[in-house]
Amino acid sequence: MKTTKMVCLFIIIIALSACKKDAKGKNDNYTTVNKSAASSECLAPANWFTMVNNTRQTPPPNEGPTSVFANNATVTNCDFHQWSWQKFLWLTNEVNGKPLFMTNLIQVNAAGQKLDPSNGIVLTDTAQASSNTDILQTPKYQSGVPKQTTVYYSIFMDKLLYDTMIKYGPIAKNDPTKVKDITFPVGALELKTSWIDASALKDTSTYFVTQGVINGVKTKVALLGMHVVGIVENHPEFVWATFEHENLAPAYDWTKATPTADAPVTSTVDYPFFNKNSTATVQNITTGNGNYTDVFSVYKYGVPVEKAMKGSFNVQLYMDTSQNGSENFNNIRTINQSVKTQLKGIWNNYFYNGSLWINTAGYNSTPAQAALLDSLSYNLSNSSPGDLTRGSTAAYNITMETYVQVGFGPSSIHGNTVDNLVNCFSCHNASNNSAESPLFISHVFTGYVQNLQGLNRKQIKDAHVKEIVKQFNIRLKLKQAKAK
Repeated sequence: MKTTKMVCLFIIIIALSACKKDAKGKNDNYTTVNKSAASSECLAPANWFTMVNNTRQTPPPNEGPTSVFANNATVTNCDFHQWSWQKFLWLTNEVNGKPLFMTNLIQVNAAGQKLDPSNGIVLTDTAQASSNTDILQTPKYQSGVPKQTTVYYSIFMDKLLYDTMIKYGPIAKNDPTKVKDITFPVGALELKTSWIDASALKDTSTYFVTQGVINGVKTKVALLGMHVVGIVENHPEFVWATFEHENLAPAYDWTKATPTADAPVTSTVDYPFFNKNSTATVQNITTGNGNYTDVFSVYKYGVPVEKAMKGSFNVQLYMDTSQNGSENFNNIRTINQSVKTQLKGIWNNYFYNGSLWINTAGYNSTPAQAALLDSLSYNLSNSSPGDLTRGSTAAYNITMETYVQVGFGPSSIHGNTVDNLVNCFSCHNASNNSAESPLFISHVFTGYVQNLQGLNRKQIKDAHVKEIVKQFNIRLKLKQAKAK
């Protein structure tokens, strides 16, 4: 009898720690053993998928004083995930043959200057936010087919955010202390999107493809990913949601990793950003290494995990952070499944990889919330137990935060800790050159102010990278002081 019980226990532990290696969007068989999986489900309402004249008409989410976000005592983790998906679906409603974000939003560059998308999405920027040299490219195949190409980025914003930027930018230019308590209004929206020359993909049938203009040349481009960043009631820090195509790169195989050793990443199939003949390590996803190819995703849905020994067993655990990892993971998993069963058309090939926000309970007015964001400054991203970040505390997009998934300059994946987690707030916070304002959380607003101060686009990018390095060094010093 004892032998039978031990065999059953061994099987249960193995099953709990198992995780298939597959494309991120399709693989939901990803479980851990330190916290029981949440039993509730986060679902997508049927009215999101209403069809009129053969086109989906998802209603915009309620974000204001009558929304679920208006009450910090009752708002739930699922509410934020539902907002994220509904906002994405609304933005991809078809309007005059194009998705709404292309017809109703304003395309701008990193300096906040309007662009003319009449000939297609304007694409010139290639460097990721983490470094001027962090450029994502597809693998270079020996046959030369498909050709190697680079990922490009574009920025969109709604009129509300644009008008707020135009109003307060000149004030911030002359005296940033005068915008210290100013926030973007509820409803303000910003998008960052990633694109690739469609001819570089072996099969474009599952991608949204449209007209683009890459460095002045008309080119058909395929959408890879999208950050949906919006203000809802009680959250002037923005809710940071991210979506991406479901088959861009392989996932890190946690079943082969140990508490003391990383697992090399291989694949039996080609991905747009991974050659099946390659072997990748943490160096392939480390900032400052240039345009590495053969990249992979580490934390599914931006939920950090780790390996540990439980007795004689090597198990996978949710990392202890400021957010219950089991609850957050389960809610993202179930809402993705719910959308997948109801959504039709090209957008069903994109999945939600998580979102990030902070807990503003106890800060019940916009001035109080602005003061909180100012006071947190570079610490806004901190995700240790007791901190305020909520949602996916290691939020990332494989095409936009490729090289900071396990922090700045990691030497391993297994050695990553909560102190070194990187998320949206690691770069986006209220601090800018010793001045604080929630407006600076938007890099476009910061770039607009710097442009007014006479900086060109290259100087704006350099200043942005310098600010990120400064923030990282501050966090590193805090981490070292904490360890003493």
